Amino acid sequence: MRQIAATTLALLTQLTPLPLWAGPESMTYEEARHLVSRTGFGAAPDEISAMVGKSYTDGVTEILAAVQTTPQHPMPAWVDGWAYPTDQIWALGNTASDLFFTNRWMDIATMQKWWLREMIETPSPLTEKLVLFWHDHFAANAGRHEDPQWAARQNRLFRTHAAANFADLATGILEDPGMLVFLTNTENDRVAPNENLAREFMELFTLGEGRGYTEDDVVQAARALTGHTVDRFGARNYIFDPEAHDHGIKTILGNTGRHNADDLPRIVMNDPAFGPFIVERLWQAFVSNTPDPDEVARLTDIWRAADWEMKPLLRAMFLSDAFWSAKNRGTLVKSPVDLMVGSVRTLGRAVPYLDDLNWALGDLGQELFFPPNVGGWPEGINWINDATASARATMLTYMLGYDPVPRDAGSMMMMQPQSASAPTTLAPEDLAIGQVFIIEASKWGEGSGNLAVTLFDVSFGSYRWRSITFGAEIYAADEMEFSLHVSDCVPECFARWHRQTQAPFGWLWFHSRQIQQNDTDWMTDADRVLLAALMGHFPDIIASTTGQRAWTEGSGLSLQEAENTSQRVADFAGETLGPPQGQLLLAATPPVALGLGGINVSGMSEKEAERYVEEREAALNISATPRYEYQSAEAWLHAVKAGGFDSLRAQSALLALPLPTEGQRMERVASDPEALIRHIVLSPYYQLN
Repeated sequence: MRQIAATTLALLTQLTPLPLWAGPESMTYEEARHLVSRTGFGAAPDEISAMVGKSYTDGVTEILAAVQTTPQHPMPAWVDGWAYPTDQIWALGNTASDLFFTNRWMDIATMQKWWLREMIETPSPLTEKLVLFWHDHFAANAGRHEDPQWAARQNRLFRTHAAANFADLATGILEDPGMLVFLTNTENDRVAPNENLAREFMELFTLGEGRGYTEDDVVQAARALTGHTVDRFGARNYIFDPEAHDHGIKTILGNTGRHNADDLPRIVMNDPAFGPFIVERLWQAFVSNTPDPDEVARLTDIWRAADWEMKPLLRAMFLSDAFWSAKNRGTLVKSPVDLMVGSVRTLGRAVPYLDDLNWALGDLGQELFFPPNVGGWPEGINWINDATASARATMLTYMLGYDPVPRDAGSMMMMQPQSASAPTTLAPEDLAIGQVFIIEASKWGEGSGNLAVTLFDVSFGSYRWRSITFGAEIYAADEMEFSLHVSDCVPECFARWHRQTQAPFGWLWFHSRQIQQNDTDWMTDADRVLLAALMGHFPDIIASTTGQRAWTEGSGLSLQEAENTSQRVADFAGETLGPPQGQLLLAATPPVALGLGGINVSGMSEKEAERYVEEREAALNISATPRYEYQSAEAWLHAVKAGGFDSLRAQSALLALPLPTEGQRMERVASDPEALIRHIVLSPYYQLN
């Protein structure tokens, strides 16, 4: 591929000599195409023409000014809905669990298609190119966590900071649940530090392998990252667990203190070794495969002086002599996303089924949200081998056969908020629970054991919370210890406890003697009413779990024993806190909130489940229409404003480097616009940018 580029480079001035006025003050057609395609995905003729004649400075300024922090199309409604009860769903049985995780994979596919539509239709392709760059740089495979909400929110993180301050992006990635799970920082605590995230943060995310840090720096950084984890029982968000954190003195890159994750980005970025690695990666994405050391040093100085803001760095890079140099055109091999999305945008071909494009990218080796490892996808010539070259030609041939579709075709069903029944109007002391999950039922001996449940979609009076996990340990001597995991309901519930501990999550433990002796400074009057409701209604809550896996497959406690245990809790609460003052409302939570796609799985057969999956997959298809759409090859060719033969006009819009002279063959092909475009697109030169 490099040889192709080198061989044809000499023909560039022969076939398309640059006019005398070409250069920084007035872009030629070829220069305009270079700017548009390098800073985005492909270049439609109208995009190129809009840039022709502008100065380099004006063109770069316009592209940077268009960068967005919010997407063109809203993300699916479920991205910001209830965090799904992944760790509890098993309790509902095999059918519910299977459908739940099938839906999660379909939701991830939904996000892939959403992002492809964004790439195709965005007015700021540089935004999407930067989001993809950071997705590859901070590579985390969604298959490790299977959580589409995490995948979507990570995309939002990259989008928000794509061209902003790198320190904010680096801080955000250290609090990203998907990354914390992918690099096992959830297993990093003061007793057994885990170095994975610390090592990759220095080696792959910031400094670069072997640049300025030592093994001891990695060890100390791992200590700083202890306790930065994900809430297991709550909404599965990032949390800082002070009990798991190493609060000791650490020395990282010569900086000594009681450091934690909040300190790590700035410590690294203040180190003299920081900067060149990121600049080199950006250079390889936008300029050439081989970074120029002098230019990297110059750009790093500019970036440092801008306090690591991205736009000044990008502006300087896009205005560099190297970016515009003819010798650097046609030197970058297009990634599958750049190839396929760029072709859609360049040719103005609407995509009636984004499923097809999504599957094509998977076959070509660049499935969005699934980089192969923490090092990201291949780069440059590594994208091309015998198998992928053939697959690329096949996918392009298929894409060239798309028929244009109306702009409003392809319903965006997946983008519409799915309806969920509104919560019933409650009296001030009524307790409503959408779904109960048995999470533990163990028997220690006669009359003693442990019983714990997660209550999902909880309403109490005017409050509505995602979940509360409540547990009771019963001892033979009629003593009890209770636990509440209340991360999803603070500070409205147990607000005084929350203020005293300053903990954003966690377990509230209390013993029966504390209640009996009125040692309850951590409770407000409202908390007492809520606790009385939870404990007083405990028998009915447990009774509602009949048929859950804990009982159908056996557990330490039988359902009858669990009901007896729960009654002891209710009797104790009645004697010490008083009986519940309101009613208990138990009903299946709206399945959409539970993450089951809006269906009731109770009693669903295997065939019904299969049919549901097929129907939902079909309903989730959407189409995408590029910003500039051309209804025919003739219309596309007419939009190319450069002069000369049709074949050369087409080449100037489609190729970074022109094809070698092909004599009469190209003249014959030029008589058929579809054949002409197909001939150029299927040439090896089309793989270069």
